[in-house]
Amino acid sequence: MTLPDMPTNKKGPGGKFGSTALYVAVPGILLAGPMIGFFAGQWADGKLNTDPWLSAAGLFLGFGAAGKEIYNLIRKAQAMDDKEGDK
Repeated sequence: MTLPDMPTNKKGPGGKFGSTALYVAVPGILLAGPMIGFFAGQWADGKLNTDPWLSAAGLFLGFGAAGKEIYNLIRKAQAMDDKEGDK
């Protein structure tokens, strides 16, 4: 007895909505990066008694990290769109 063949995804990795899912992730990254940086800086400020310098530095580093990640996601989504357009 053999198992029936499973349907394959002919669109490749990500499928039909792969690039859309990447674009939807952008607001979450814009929120998470700076918040994590701020709260990590606030914790370090409490430990090192440097209030508000490390909180501000963490916030700016979080924005930088979020911007870099969004840039990478957009490049990836554009590559997926281009690959779908070639088919």
